[in-house]
Amino acid sequence: MSNKPVRLYPDRIVLTGNTLYLDSTYINYLTLAELSSIIAQRLSHIASNDLNVSANFNRQIDKLTETANFLYQNYLSYSLFENYLFYPPYLLAKYFYCSFNKAIHWWYRSTEAMADLNVLKVTHKEQFALALSKMHLLQTRINQALENYYYKTHINFLPLDYVTHYVEHSETPSLSKLLKKSPSVYARHPTLAQRLSYIKYGELNRLSGLLINISPTTLLKDLFSKELNILQSDYQNDIQETAETKLNYLKHISSQHQETITLKQGGIIRSFLRSLLAGLFILITYACITTDKAHDSEWLIGVIILSMISAFCLFRCYKMYKSIGSALLSMKPQGLILPCFDKAIPWEQINSFEITGQMYKKLTLYLNPTFKPGEFKPCNAKIKYNKRNNHIQITAYEIRGKLKLPDCESLISDYIRVAHARIELQLFTTEK
Repeated sequence: MSNKPVRLYPDRIVLTGNTLYLDSTYINYLTLAELSSIIAQRLSHIASNDLNVSANFNRQIDKLTETANFLYQNYLSYSLFENYLFYPPYLLAKYFYCSFNKAIHWWYRSTEAMADLNVLKVTHKEQFALALSKMHLLQTRINQALENYYYKTHINFLPLDYVTHYVEHSETPSLSKLLKKSPSVYARHPTLAQRLSYIKYGELNRLSGLLINISPTTLLKDLFSKELNILQSDYQNDIQETAETKLNYLKHISSQHQETITLKQGGIIRSFLRSLLAGLFILITYACITTDKAHDSEWLIGVIILSMISAFCLFRCYKMYKSIGSALLSMKPQGLILPCFDKAIPWEQINSFEITGQMYKKLTLYLNPTFKPGEFKPCNAKIKYNKRNNHIQITAYEIRGKLKLPDCESLISDYIRVAHARIELQLFTTEK
């Protein structure tokens, strides 16, 4: 639903007022009674003026968020003394923001509850329960199918046909598992279990039996056959031009970032500071040994503790000094090269990554669960490999050269994007 102007494609007609959008991928799996209940639920929101009220709430949330962020940034950027002055108003703003946010989300869920109850005035309870269950069960698979479709150049199916094919060949989730999903106070939409409780539908075993197999219905063709045929034919005519445009874009991307970038571990300043700390403890230990104080058991324990601290500080200094100048990582078009693995990690095998840390910058790579990077071997760089979760954490004390670790975020994103573009280009060429 939307209360903003909507431009239709390809006629460029502008719709004003309240607009209700019906997704053909969902209609394809609904009966007429189920579709009617969904439309009734949406119309109840429009009749209750929920769209205008929610827009006003969103503006207030944005203002409160800006205030909290402003206080937080000032708290971080000012001196230590002034930090204490800004900390109480920051905590107060954060408290009111969290409380207000919870109340707003509760309001959203309550509007859904009222709209769900209004549906029962015009349709049967079980039909609405079936429609809600289908929407929740199909949501993840339909979204994944659409994401696959619109980001893949080589697919020759039309959108609706591809979604139907994808849903048919993907595993149907369990309704009982979906009903056990825990609700959150920060969720704008209630869970399926909550929505079924709103309408007081408790025949869950019967509902599970009716939803064993969710297959396409004839409703979409019966009601919208003319519109569907026009849209499909128009899309068929445009798909070749769209594919050629994206093909040129993929060729452009795949030719980028052919250079090799190597980052080396720094840490000279930190190593010097650690050396001073180690020297301080050595001096304290020496002073304790040469003191005229009686050499009793307390003196001996103190000397042993100080000696252990001094040895530990020296060991850390030596370990950091040894790592200075060692290769931390290398970025090549073929993949990411780490000193702890013999082979490169292809960019397309990296699902996601993040750069975090305050004292030390840490790069965490989340790899494809099926990909095996090989045998992990010790190296001078501080790299941890979690074999169970298949993710790698790289800690950088400092980086030698002008390039910093946070600057690598855009570079790594580009390398991953280029790798996927090459795969798409290869698949498109093969299909063509």
